[in-house]
Amino acid sequence: ASPHRVGHARAPSEASERETITMPHFRVSYVVSAPDEAGAREIVDALCLEQTVELPLALVPPGTWINEHVVAKCESLRRRVAQPSKPAAGDVRWDAVVRYNDDTSGGELPQLLNVIFGNTSIKENVMVDDVMLSPTLLGKFLGPRFGTSGLREALGVPRGAMLMTALKPMGTSVEKLAAMAYDFAKGGIDIIKDDHGLANQRYAPYEERVRACCAAVKKANKETGRKCVYAPCLNAPAHLVVSRARFAKAAGAGAVLMIPGITGLDSARALAEDPDFALPIICHPAILGAMLGGGSEDECRGFSHKALLGVLPRLAGCDATIFPSFGGRFGFSERECLDILEGSRRRMGSMPAILPCPGGGMTMEKVKVMRDTYGEDVCFLIGGSLIGHSDDLVANAKHFMKIAGRTDLYGPLERAPGRSDHHAGRTHPAYATDASGDTLDRLKKQMATMEANLSKVTEMYLASEKARAEAAKHAAGHAGAHAAAHAASAPAPGSTLAPGVKAPPTPVEGNYSKVFHRPEDRPEDWTWERIPQEMYKQDGGSFKGCSRFELLGKRGESTVFHVRYFEVEPGGWTTLEHHRHEHAVVGLRGEGVIQLGPHVYPVRVGDCAYTAPGDTHQLRNESNAPFGFVCVVAADRDRPVEVDPSAFLKSAAAKHALQHGMRDALEQQAKHRAEHAKAAGAAGAVAEGSACEWKPGAKKKAAA
Repeated sequence: ASPHRVGHARAPSEASERETITMPHFRVSYVVSAPDEAGAREIVDALCLEQTVELPLALVPPGTWINEHVVAKCESLRRRVAQPSKPAAGDVRWDAVVRYNDDTSGGELPQLLNVIFGNTSIKENVMVDDVMLSPTLLGKFLGPRFGTSGLREALGVPRGAMLMTALKPMGTSVEKLAAMAYDFAKGGIDIIKDDHGLANQRYAPYEERVRACCAAVKKANKETGRKCVYAPCLNAPAHLVVSRARFAKAAGAGAVLMIPGITGLDSARALAEDPDFALPIICHPAILGAMLGGGSEDECRGFSHKALLGVLPRLAGCDATIFPSFGGRFGFSERECLDILEGSRRRMGSMPAILPCPGGGMTMEKVKVMRDTYGEDVCFLIGGSLIGHSDDLVANAKHFMKIAGRTDLYGPLERAPGRSDHHAGRTHPAYATDASGDTLDRLKKQMATMEANLSKVTEMYLASEKARAEAAKHAAGHAGAHAAAHAASAPAPGSTLAPGVKAPPTPVEGNYSKVFHRPEDRPEDWTWERIPQEMYKQDGGSFKGCSRFELLGKRGESTVFHVRYFEVEPGGWTTLEHHRHEHAVVGLRGEGVIQLGPHVYPVRVGDCAYTAPGDTHQLRNESNAPFGFVCVVAADRDRPVEVDPSAFLKSAAAKHALQHGMRDALEQQAKHRAEHAKAAGAAGAVAEGSACEWKPGAKKKAAA
């Protein structure tokens, strides 16, 4: 066959060019080593083919569908500002930005990594410098569950550097490791992790070690009032990673340590997205060093430090990333370490920043330099130096806290030297809440919000009870009438009932066939007999003016789906969010709009909308009448991830023209969200319920 007949050849048109440009893309920044621009261009052109179709250009020439929609395109190529300090002959560095169609990744992390570097990683003179995903592709990944702010809350450390140490060395007995864990927690170390070399060796078998260390840290926390956690290492065969993670959680672990270079980045992602697990994940860099470029020789190979130890662990759902700090025994430069911080913290859609954990042979004497370089939003990791500082591990830990700038040297239940007994148990002054006028105002607003929610919940509860009572009365009356009819003259089988005689009402609860009617005398009223109206959520920060009816799937039916009716008041909106499950929406009342990624579409009566897994979405009512729709969703589903409307707006505006009204709507939501957060204040937000109260796997467990 002629080369020009491979694929679906067609002449390029304006429509196809527009389609290519508007389809979502992600971009990868590469560093290329070549003596001149022509040589660099040759490397990048080969990369565009190698990373997608792995065919010569003659087989996928310009103008074919595959060339337009699948083959990567070089967007820019320029000489790099920073050149090697001691370049070899012909080693000139070039920055290249390559654009890939989102579809090439399949929306999955393993294939995304394959497209980013795949075969080209085997070649020389190319390094992945950075990865920039489109909002659409970024929405496919839930990312970290906790991140830096979530870890601060979980550990009870609202400010100051967090501290981590490791239980070591390999060969130590379970009893001694547990004793070390107790002392470190007693001394205030926030995260006590396994050394990455601890697995399931006979010296300290995994399950025995995890039980003992969890119990030791729990005992110390009970005595101090702290929230220190133990993080066992999940360096396990592939088929045991999840079971060991679940065992760790059941035993009381507060986090886990994963080694993605060995068990894979996607194993971390799967665990991070598992709603039944829900523990922080700490990424350890073992083996990943083989994939790093740069270094003391400034090699043009592998991944940059920012991409491999910052961006990718974050994309895989890790909440913290460990890396060797400059000045230690691993040779990372200060610039490379700061690049990791950038990858850990920069804006990535709605994903939270993750906690950088510099360590790697660092000593107590170097903590001051680390503080000056990294600031407070980090977790300092020191192992051997902390263990060897003195024989008193508790005192060593407190010394570590002090030089790290922490002021909470004693827990809420401890008595510091020179402090009387009546002070023990109080909140440390450094973290005490200032009961100022502003705080009291916020508390009053929060109480008002809670009272309003309680009033609405009470109203709905009373309506629900009334509906249940009427249903019971109706059923009892029907049973009595049925019995009386039978006592008199029951209709003979096969006879025809008189017009207007209705079938008995179907059950509400249980796995029975059933029908729920809207009130006949109020056709304008979108309610259902015997089904109570419920609040969309209890917290109004992410939505406005929404309610719901759980129609089918929540009352004992064996459906693999749930059918819900949602209603949005004029000017209201549902939560802007994304999740891994899909759902379908059918407009039933009035009209509204649906946000699907960066685009907005009208939804009128009878219109259908489908939300694909990972797509950021929201429904809004911009009309003057109620907007109601049915939503059909899987019974077993993952937890939605709320998206910050400000961040979403900024991301969408950077790459798309915004439809009329979209900017105003998202800015209004951001303002509403900020006002709600301010009203909640330091005392904490009003407890947030969910429109999706589910337990993943419940149907399967019930069936079993």
